[in-house]
Amino acid sequence: MSFQAAEGPDTETVVKKTSRQASHAPTWHSIKPDGILSEFVDAPEKPLSEIDNMAPESEKSISSQSKKSNNSNVSFTSTVEYSQTPFDQYIHQVKELCHLLWNPSPKVSHNFRTSRIERLFGGANNRVAGILLPTKSRSPRASAPPKEFLIDRLRGGGFNRVIGITIEHSTDEEATQLILRVPRFEDGRPDREVAVLRFIRQYTSIPVPEVKYADFTSENPLKQCYVIQNRIPGYDLQNKTNPTFYLDLNNEQKCTFAKEFALILLELHRVMHPFPGLIEVAVDSDHDRDFTVRPFDLRSSSGYEPELDLNTKLPFFQVRPFVKDWEPPETQPLEQSTYYFMIAQFGRWKALELRCDPASIRWSSYYDRLVTMTVQMDDLGFLGNDENCVCHLDLLGAPRNIMADIKPDGSLSITGILDWDSAGFAPRFAGCAPPTWLWAWDEEEEDEKHANDTPSNPGDQEIKSIFEETVGDWFLWYAYKPEYRLARELFRFAKSGIRSSTENEEVDELLKEWSVIYESRMVDKEVKAAKTEDAITESAAEGEINGTIEIKAFE
Repeated sequence: MSFQAAEGPDTETVVKKTSRQASHAPTWHSIKPDGILSEFVDAPEKPLSEIDNMAPESEKSISSQSKKSNNSNVSFTSTVEYSQTPFDQYIHQVKELCHLLWNPSPKVSHNFRTSRIERLFGGANNRVAGILLPTKSRSPRASAPPKEFLIDRLRGGGFNRVIGITIEHSTDEEATQLILRVPRFEDGRPDREVAVLRFIRQYTSIPVPEVKYADFTSENPLKQCYVIQNRIPGYDLQNKTNPTFYLDLNNEQKCTFAKEFALILLELHRVMHPFPGLIEVAVDSDHDRDFTVRPFDLRSSSGYEPELDLNTKLPFFQVRPFVKDWEPPETQPLEQSTYYFMIAQFGRWKALELRCDPASIRWSSYYDRLVTMTVQMDDLGFLGNDENCVCHLDLLGAPRNIMADIKPDGSLSITGILDWDSAGFAPRFAGCAPPTWLWAWDEEEEDEKHANDTPSNPGDQEIKSIFEETVGDWFLWYAYKPEYRLARELFRFAKSGIRSSTENEEVDELLKEWSVIYESRMVDKEVKAAKTEDAITESAAEGEINGTIEIKAFE
């Protein structure tokens, strides 16, 4: 399994480009500095380059390198690969945006040519800019002096261009660093990442970036939607050049990290919702602190696809408000079950393919086979307990999205969790993939099949033990049980569909492995049933014998 690289400061990645153009661009709203939502506007469309028209790759094969690769090709070739404005020109657009947002007074004249901007390495998903803002001065002034902008290029990911900006005001003011993220593709949904970040900040204590400004229109100097958030201190644990590179930490630091990381996972699992889906800001709310959960989008090779209005027909497809402290009832209706979610998702994907191309019926049998697997897993009780919790689906496989800092005394602490694009509500087992890299780091790919193997190194044994003791037995049941490992793969295809020949092969492998397990389980079930029947027969026979003896004794 390969993973997409991080999107954030000091993170490097190499990705295969996929099509992101939406045939029907979604509508977004902009968030003004005062947090008030503007009316909805259509996102502008731009022509795709030749590379944009490539067929989408598997989610598992987005990275052309190892999931822990630090190859920097994306940062240096992103301008050509994504048909972006060259950075030496983009600098002026970023500076213009900065002056627009933080102009201290309309009377102040800014010299754009003398403002210094340094390039940060953008990623495959966002163009990222780090911004340093001054706090308010405690001493009164007649007028604020002009700000100087220092812009650095950060290494982003496959979906956003990332740039770092430092805004300096005066020597007696503290500065605050921020990050600018600009989607690389027309059908990107930064509004959803903003919603998730605000949701996590509101309902958990997990450290995540704080959104300062967001504009989901093109009516700005960048001519693109963007998000500006504070810059999380520290470094990610995957980049080998960072002081927090995981393999360079001492055992005490690793043990501290393992416990803190486990507590973060548990906190995510405590936030539940009746249905799986995407977190969004409620459209009909008077403010941006109310959230809804809507079914996962369907994306074909040409982008997001519209569906028939099923809201009045199937309760599963309704957009539902998030209710704090919701707990599952003892008996849930069928449409709230994981089984129903899986079946409905595969039905949606099959219907989409047939709408787009009726000839695709020749390979639509893949979804039929996954439905069969779903029915079998449900019969054997391996789809969990129908509970859905918040899952960061790009967190457990590698530490690229985890920021940490080492204090002067040598102690380590987690300072932030990044890249919430893939987060949402999902079946509980989906968020229980074992973070094998904690105790069995592999430069290529960790094999989840061996996640529960005892490490040979005593230090790694201690790390594994601390993590397991913290998360508890219920988490480990979902993490290590082979059936739930396959259930996570089943969920991946239910959520994202089958969109490449590579994924067809992955489905074949999944079904092959499940077939072996299922046949073994059925044999065990038949043996158990036979033993139960024999026990009943034997008990009945003993009863007849005892009855005969009692009758004779009476006579």
